[in-house]
Amino acid sequence: MSAVKVLLVCTGGIKNDGITSWAIQTFGAMDKAGLDLTAVAWEDSPGDAVERVECAGFTVIRLPNRKTHLREYLHSFDELLEQGFDVVHACGSSSLLGMELSLAKRAGTWMRIAHSHNTVCSHRVADRILRPLLYNAATDLIACGVDAGRWLFAKRGFSVIPNGKDPVSFRFDSAKRQRAREMLDINDDTIAIGHVGRINEQKNHSFLLNVFKSFLTSNSEARLYLIGDDGGLMSEVRKRVRELGLQDKVLFLGRRTDVSELLNGMDCMVFPSLYEGFPNVVVEWQYNGLPCVISDTITDECAVTPLVDRISLKKSPDDWAAVVERKLSYSDRANDSTRASEALRASGYDVNENAKMLKRLYLKGVERNK
Repeated sequence: MSAVKVLLVCTGGIKNDGITSWAIQTFGAMDKAGLDLTAVAWEDSPGDAVERVECAGFTVIRLPNRKTHLREYLHSFDELLEQGFDVVHACGSSSLLGMELSLAKRAGTWMRIAHSHNTVCSHRVADRILRPLLYNAATDLIACGVDAGRWLFAKRGFSVIPNGKDPVSFRFDSAKRQRAREMLDINDDTIAIGHVGRINEQKNHSFLLNVFKSFLTSNSEARLYLIGDDGGLMSEVRKRVRELGLQDKVLFLGRRTDVSELLNGMDCMVFPSLYEGFPNVVVEWQYNGLPCVISDTITDECAVTPLVDRISLKKSPDDWAAVVERKLSYSDRANDSTRASEALRASGYDVNENAKMLKRLYLKGVERNK
């Protein structure tokens, strides 16, 4: 039997974001025997992100930028489909997925997957207009969580494949904690508050800084570590740090490839996002036994363990700081990590099992449509 040819396309392109990270981790954990994987990148996609996708087992094809040269992109995508794929797997957060899937339908692709990764999009009018196109073109609907599925597919039937993580990579390790804190120059008396995410409007860094400022009133030696690259607001956030007089307390670590190591050095994670689809990072933090304080705008599906507290963004920074302090007061890191790992795996958040689920979906879908 010839290999099943899969074409993966993300409407946001291949870049250093959550969907690309999902693809790298899921396909990296997958047994790729019997599969021939191709992914679409844009001509200006970051080279490091493309390399990581290639390392996960993909042949990467660069096409014109979808956002700035849509007509040329769709023409090139249509030509690419002439290679005869069995599966087109389109990932995104809106019905704009329907454009690629409708071309795949016209090209005779047997299995056309729409994969919802969020609970909101930035182009609501276009999303509403293109919903019929999406529903007509897709043969299979999947989502990273129930809320993401309901957002894009309404009452239509869909399957959930969780955004799992590797339990071994993210489990708490006291030796790694010591190394991480030495590298970051964190002494024993310092409480390290962490955040992972691009510095953009969605992640709500301005509110995070206000929470940290409040936390400092009773924890003067605390530090805030921001892990993530510039999503358009770096200069504004740095300016706000100066205005609050936090230059010596807030550290910008940029985008890192050693996040699983750095988490061991943190004491609590704070995540006041305005919205999220399914935040993969919250799963990582729980595997590591970290207390997590997140906004209640984020789906409660990610709160698998008692390590996570959800709080309204209508609450004051003082209220948030009080929750952080309370979470820290009964943190038992090693045991919390062990218990959380068991709960997360039992709830389906093991990337090795998620990879098996996705491969089975491909194989059954192609067999069904032959």
